[in-house]
Amino acid sequence: MPTAASDKTDEKPCNSLQKAIVFAFCKVARANLKQLREKNRVRRWHADCRRSGPRDMSSRRNKRMPSSILHVVQRLAPGGLEVLSLELARHLPGQNAIVSLEGAMPTLHHDWPRIGKSGVTIFGMDKQPGVEPTLIGRLARLFRARSATTIVTHHAGPFLYAGPAARLAGVKRIIHVEHDVWHYESPRRRRVMRAVAQFVRPQIIAVSDKLEPTLVGVFPGHKVKTIANGVNVASFSLDRLAARRQLDLGAASKVIGAVGRLEVVKGHDVLIESLLFLPQDVTLVIIGDGSQRASLESMARAISVSDRVRFIGHRDDVANLYAAFDVFCQPSRNEGLPLAVLEAQACDVPVIASAVGDMASAVCPHSGALVTPEAPRELASKLWEAFLRPKMHSPIQFVQEHFGWDRTLAEYRSAMEV
Repeated sequence: MPTAASDKTDEKPCNSLQKAIVFAFCKVARANLKQLREKNRVRRWHADCRRSGPRDMSSRRNKRMPSSILHVVQRLAPGGLEVLSLELARHLPGQNAIVSLEGAMPTLHHDWPRIGKSGVTIFGMDKQPGVEPTLIGRLARLFRARSATTIVTHHAGPFLYAGPAARLAGVKRIIHVEHDVWHYESPRRRRVMRAVAQFVRPQIIAVSDKLEPTLVGVFPGHKVKTIANGVNVASFSLDRLAARRQLDLGAASKVIGAVGRLEVVKGHDVLIESLLFLPQDVTLVIIGDGSQRASLESMARAISVSDRVRFIGHRDDVANLYAAFDVFCQPSRNEGLPLAVLEAQACDVPVIASAVGDMASAVCPHSGALVTPEAPRELASKLWEAFLRPKMHSPIQFVQEHFGWDRTLAEYRSAMEV
């Protein structure tokens, strides 16, 4: 199984982290004892009040405190789960903020200008490479300072740190959202996640039905709820000519598009290789950045297709650019339910994607197709079929019916009781 920087979790939680979790458990136990004593004191006070007769309580009002929700990610950088957490923080009621375990504030804002425009409060914990047990205590202090009522962790790394921290801080509700499950093929990862979950007792959310059976096995005794990723179709532009002008593409060009982090797991090398089996007038446009960019550029030169591949880098206006593509490709080696596939179809662009994760439910069967991962010749064949196929089915309605943002938001609100 290839490794990739897109798996933003610490691969080998060590004994020091487990010791920190045990320490956190002990502190929680002491805190629970203190709370029990306080409850007993309050009960005695109420008993005294009842014995002393009725009191005028008209000045007191039973007001519900606003919710304080913190979403925790490994690193707040352009990507599907990060976009989801940002949109949830923008649209859920109450006080929402995002905690990025990695990265300091100036770096996060520089690398992704969109977060500065979102209006969402961001906390950068500046975690360094490797295991950092003291981060649990720092997170617990932040959660208490924010009077957090709900902690939402996205992916394994944030759960291992923020889950125990939330228990230590006495947070009422802890939700863990899992976006893919291929990293659970590691028995060690499964054991560690299961042990932490027994202590943290989170609510588990899967972003697709395909992930649910694996998560039920990893977290026995925990209820797993599926909330599919969703997109707001109205927020995307369908102006093909304007999109092509922004990317400096000719109106008649044959264009394959790809959007995402340039990491091994995303399979962009397979897509570049597929150009060897496509006509010379087909252009590949890749929007995104990552650790593999230099390697991919070098590969394109080595196989003599560099004049047909355009690396655009990260763009915050990608919602206005999907329409420039004739066909969108997601050649991933592993996936969950990627937002980019839904976004492309929301712009009326057919999708050719690897048959991994829950891609089968994400790709409109009438306009798109699935291929075997790491099979460049097969991929090229399906891409060319997409160019030749008459446009009889629009994937927009498919996205609206199955992956609408309003439904996704409503289900998260229900899970958080806000």
